[in-house]
Amino acid sequence: MPEPLVNPEWKVPASARATIVFAHGAIVNGWEMTLLRHRFKKYGYRVRQFNYHSMLHGMDENVERLGKFIRETEGDTLHVIGHSMGGVLTRHVFERNPDPRPGRLIAIGSPFLDCWVARRIHGLHARGYTLLGRTVHDHISHPRETTWHGARDFGVMAGTYPFGIGSIFRNLPRPSDGVVLWEETRLHGLRDHVTFNLNHFGMLLSRRCWTEMARFLVRGEFSHAKTFAPGAVLQGDSPRTDPVAITRI
Repeated sequence: MPEPLVNPEWKVPASARATIVFAHGAIVNGWEMTLLRHRFKKYGYRVRQFNYHSMLHGMDENVERLGKFIRETEGDTLHVIGHSMGGVLTRHVFERNPDPRPGRLIAIGSPFLDCWVARRIHGLHARGYTLLGRTVHDHISHPRETTWHGARDFGVMAGTYPFGIGSIFRNLPRPSDGVVLWEETRLHGLRDHVTFNLNHFGMLLSRRCWTEMARFLVRGEFSHAKTFAPGAVLQGDSPRTDPVAITRI
């Protein structure tokens, strides 16, 4: 019998004191994660939004600020969900100075290995880095480790619907979510990796994506009901039939 889209067992009792810290992507301010926070709050989680200035502050400064924010967050269990550059910050925090409490990490559309779109924008003008902000500029300017070295279960979601700022470039490699290439999310050593036919911000609004996140926080794995070849063109975002491509790394 198929597992329900939203399993009641994934709800968190208030006594569990489980908190999720949300880290938004570059340039934005967290409003785009409002629906996601609301959904998790209804499921019993305490939620906190970490905000940072990607334009003014560099990578190391924002990593330090996120780490401090996490340490000051109450809860017996501490999860973190990062979107785009927020996932990159999360990765650095838990490799450098991880919080000792139990919990899992999820990154949504995060360019761990590189950022093709950012590099193209950087190349548009001699001062193209001013369009990206200091955090993104730091990310593409320094060597990136391709393997996850943290101790926590880390799950990553990637999109394959190429609608976003990267669409202005006719030679945007595929598959991508319009901002981040699928291959840029493929950090080695992950607990799980799942692909949706959604764009960069669509993954934050999708009910199917939310239920996969809820599942991962409880079980440490994404659904394996349907599988496709990595990078396959997937169809739709139907609440009960939306296919996903899942690969172990």
